[in-house]
Order: sequence, then structure tokens, then C-alpha cells
Amino acid sequence: MEQTDIESLAVEPDIELDGAICNCLYKLLPTLKADYAEVVWRADILGEPRDRIAVSLGTTLNNVTVRIHRGRRALKKRLEEMCLTCPVHGFLDCRCDEARRIREQHAATPS
Repeated sequence: MEQTDIESLAVEPDIELDGAICNCLYKLLPTLKADYAEVVWRADILGEPRDRIAVSLGTTLNNVTVRIHRGRRALKKRLEEMCLTCPVHGFLDCRCDEARRIREQHAATPS
């Protein structure tokens, strides 16, 4: 496949998947190293082919694969540290904001 062929591929976000993904991911992804956050976003969220990412970044496919692996590992660690409810339900159907709001309300209620 030629470079121009790769760059012309359309990548459409998956609306159903987007609705199911933990909301914490969107908050924590930008806290990762920029190189990792970009490739995780493009490969895992947008579904962009790895070879297209490599071409656009001017790097090798192997390098993109390594960045994705390291980015996923860093994101997993961040999610496990920051998101209290997501490990229970597999990071789908996130209610983290709702849970945080309930904890805050409970803490503010006099005993």
C-alpha cells in the first residue's frame, strides 16, 4: 500500500463503543506522555490502522506498536489508581462521576 493510499483512508469513530467506554479514560489519557496518548487515541479509540499512524508520524510500524503497548500499560495503571468503580465492571458503563458525586454528598452530610 502506498503512503497516499494509507493517508486517504477514512476513520470514523464508533458511536456505540464511545458511549460504553469509561469516562475516566477521556480524563486520564491526556495525562500520559504525549507520544503514548496520541497513538492510543488514534489506534484504540478512532480505530486508525497502525501503518497509517506510522506513516503520519514518520516512524516505523514497530515503533508505533511499542508506543501503543507502553501507552496502554500506563493508562491501565492510571485507571486502576484513579478510577474506583471501573475495575469492578471492566471499564464499561462507567458511573465514576456519579459515584464521586454521591461520595461528596455523603461526606458533606453531617453525621
